[in-house]
Amino acid sequence: MAFTVERLHSLFNLKIIHAGPINEPIVDHEVERPGLRLAGYYNYFQPNRIQILGKSECSYLSCMPQNERIHAINTLLSHPVTCIIVANNNETLPELLDSAIKFNKWLFRTPQETSELKIDLTLYLQRELAEGIQIHGTLVDVYGVGVLITGQSGIGKSETALSLIQNNHILISDDSVIIKRLQSDFLVGMGSEITKDLLEIRGIGIINIRSLYGLRAVRSDKKLDIIINLEPWNETSDYERVGEEYEKQEILGIMIPFIRLPVRPGRALASIIEAAAINYRQREMNISTITLLDQRISNHANLQSK
Repeated sequence: MAFTVERLHSLFNLKIIHAGPINEPIVDHEVERPGLRLAGYYNYFQPNRIQILGKSECSYLSCMPQNERIHAINTLLSHPVTCIIVANNNETLPELLDSAIKFNKWLFRTPQETSELKIDLTLYLQRELAEGIQIHGTLVDVYGVGVLITGQSGIGKSETALSLIQNNHILISDDSVIIKRLQSDFLVGMGSEITKDLLEIRGIGIINIRSLYGLRAVRSDKKLDIIINLEPWNETSDYERVGEEYEKQEILGIMIPFIRLPVRPGRALASIIEAAAINYRQREMNISTITLLDQRISNHANLQSK
């Protein structure tokens, strides 16, 4: 489903001066201030972007002779710009409204400061328009590490997440996690508006984590750091014993550390996941348990040889 200008209007409380096409899509997260365009310089101009007119642009247009002002505005709006937003509650010039009507463009006005509006729009659109997929699993923030718990239905993902929440960790999303690629090596996980703050526990049903444990127990999104896949214990499987290197799983072209965690009665899964999160953080700080073990073995061998 396309993200439209009309939806942006409602989210950012923009005042409509002229309404353009109802289903006008937003396809680029970059937002521009068209200073040089108003002066007639269109080299490297990127179409299909939101254009913001701040104090500088509005002042520049007001100082131009009317015929030049009309030409500058018409030239800009004749291009396939997504919409025009007049920031800082600047005056909406009559020529700007006439041009918006002529070229059927969305024209808005807002009291928000120009640079603040540009940053807010860019950050929001970067996330909204990012490439994404939906994954069956539960995403939790454990000691600041984004842990995606996966596994077959009924394996205990939500129950494990509940134990982590009771240990003061944070729920991002249960059952369905939306993963988006925001940068070249950056994945963020989030939940849908429908399932936000909710956790399904078999035998109890759906519970509201925010209501039960407070605001500290939930958040809207988190960088994805590691994946822990819960799977039934299999005596014939070759599970990791040393932990020298992570397995990897590819998501949206990015390789994410992947841990296979066997499940059987008596295993404290929440505690194991806490340890895995701390161990991940240590590795990120170049603290290697394997190096420490190698040093101890070497020291022991040296003592034995003397």
